[in-house]
Amino acid sequence: MKFFQLILIITVCTLSCSKQTIYDLKQETDCEKWDGYHKFIYDPIIVDEECNCVVAGKVKYLQNCETKALIHYGDGECDNIALKISCLEGNCYDKDGNPYDVHEFTIDCNGNSIQNGEVNANELDDLFDPSTGPQP
Repeated sequence: MKFFQLILIITVCTLSCSKQTIYDLKQETDCEKWDGYHKFIYDPIIVDEECNCVVAGKVKYLQNCETKALIHYGDGECDNIALKISCLEGNCYDKDGNPYDVHEFTIDCNGNSIQNGEVNANELDDLFDPSTGPQP
C-alpha cells in the first residue's frame, strides 16, 4: 500500500523533472556557476522530532544543470523509506509519465536535515549505488 502511495506522489510530481523544469532552472541560474554535482530541495524537507527521521520532502540532484536523480523522502509517515528515481539525459519519466528507474531505500533516522548545495563524495557514491541512496 505504501509503495502505491509513493508511486501516486511520483506521478503527481511528473512535471517537476520535465525538460521544462530543467530549462527554467537554466534560465534562473548561470549554469557555469553550477559546474559539477549539486542538489536542490524542491519540496520542503520535514524532520519528525518524535522519530528523528526525514519524513517528507523532495530533492533534485543535478550535474552541470542536468537532472540526474530525484529523491522523494515520503509523505509524512515515519517509516525511514525513501524513493530514488534515476533520470536519463535530464528526463526522469518516459512519455507515459512512468519513472525510468525507481529504487526504494532505507534512510538513517539521525535527526539530520538536508541542505541545498554541492554534493560530497560519499553522497555521490550513495546516489549512484542501486542498493541505497543519499542519507541526511
